[in-house]
Amino acid sequence: MHSRHFLSPLLFSAFAAACGAWSPQPAGTPTDTSTSSSGTSGAGTSTSADATTWPSLPDWGSAPVDLGLPEPTSTFGTGSGGPVLTDTGGGPTIDLGVLRITEVMADPDGKDGGAASPEFVEIAHVGDSPLTLGGLVVVARSWPELWMGDLGIGGEVLQPGERLLLARYASPADLPVPSVLREGAVLRAAFADGGGLRNEDGAVGLRDQDGNLGDTILYGAVQPAPFDEPALWSGPPAEAPGAGESLCRLDPTVDSDSAADWVACAPSPGELPAPGEDSTTGEAPVPATVAIVEVLSNPPGPASLEKHAEFVEVVNLGPGEVDLAGFTLADSVAPEAPGIDPLLYFSGDGGCAPSTCLAPGRKALLVGSLYEGPVGDALVLRTDDNALANAGLGNFEAVVLRDDLSELRSSYRAWRDPLVAPDPATQEAALVRVAPDAPDAPESWDFAAPSPGL
Repeated sequence: MHSRHFLSPLLFSAFAAACGAWSPQPAGTPTDTSTSSSGTSGAGTSTSADATTWPSLPDWGSAPVDLGLPEPTSTFGTGSGGPVLTDTGGGPTIDLGVLRITEVMADPDGKDGGAASPEFVEIAHVGDSPLTLGGLVVVARSWPELWMGDLGIGGEVLQPGERLLLARYASPADLPVPSVLREGAVLRAAFADGGGLRNEDGAVGLRDQDGNLGDTILYGAVQPAPFDEPALWSGPPAEAPGAGESLCRLDPTVDSDSAADWVACAPSPGELPAPGEDSTTGEAPVPATVAIVEVLSNPPGPASLEKHAEFVEVVNLGPGEVDLAGFTLADSVAPEAPGIDPLLYFSGDGGCAPSTCLAPGRKALLVGSLYEGPVGDALVLRTDDNALANAGLGNFEAVVLRDDLSELRSSYRAWRDPLVAPDPATQEAALVRVAPDAPDAPESWDFAAPSPGL
């Protein structure tokens, strides 16, 4: 059960005016009656010539439907996070496992939350049964908590494959009319609030009314509670998108709870790509998942010979081929880390063309130009200098693999505390990922004898 806090009507009015309260418009209500023009109102239409309207969506094969919902009631809570919305109607629990956050627009072109530039979060239903939205809560820095009952959609049902689009406007005058609209496979709900999504260091999560968290995205920086739970996210956060860009999930059916699921993209509210379609271009997606599976940063022997033996091994987990031309290696998660190495073809065969292509299930060995160790049957890519990353691999340094678009594809030791065990300084051995698809967390790595290319 969740607690509810109520304010007197007079105090609520004063507080709402000061803080930018959530205030959806009832269906068909003009945002400015002084500029309204005559006309016939109906489902999904406004009687105001100057009212804000929803941006156009692709043709989903059916006309927009004004749901004709009554104006939702809402009250302010008094939690420590500032004003939050609390669902005054209760409702059933919700299956969070079938919902995926698929797009986040935190910094739109123009005024954030302006009439033509709302922030938005898109959520997809990836299950196989109809889902009633009652009990769903969306928590995002620095939006208020959004309870679907407060938005007037607690009784609405998402069919498999349908999407929920939540849009924040900075002012009630900017809200579209109606504020709740179903258009084909997309259910839209708008609200007004003075608090916007954080542009450079944010998080969005799905929660049920009992406080359990579901799908989550972190971007730009490590986030505070409740987003810091290891079960919600592993490895570094996704890179914050640029102004006017969204963060898009590469595949709605895949959820690794890591930055590998996300890419910066052109905004596409309501346009969910089908699995296997790249949301950035509409063309073929990045064809494979590439994972760092073995790192030797402390080889046996004197330190003066370490550059001759250090290596990083990666594997293509599929489903398709991947061309490693343009990939880079660094010892920091910072996009502009010092000593970033481009990777050049040296020897071996990755099982596909061109020479830098790596087929599913095949391994590539990344080495410095002084490397003298075994290579097995791996494709060998070397750096353009005598060391890996910035002057060689330090015992506690991260290893970060990025593709030709500078997107992080895999990492090793990109942990909050890189000094935790397993400690490479204690053993002259390799660290091997316990499973190729395991997250980059301390428990996913263990010591083993070096086995480059095997």
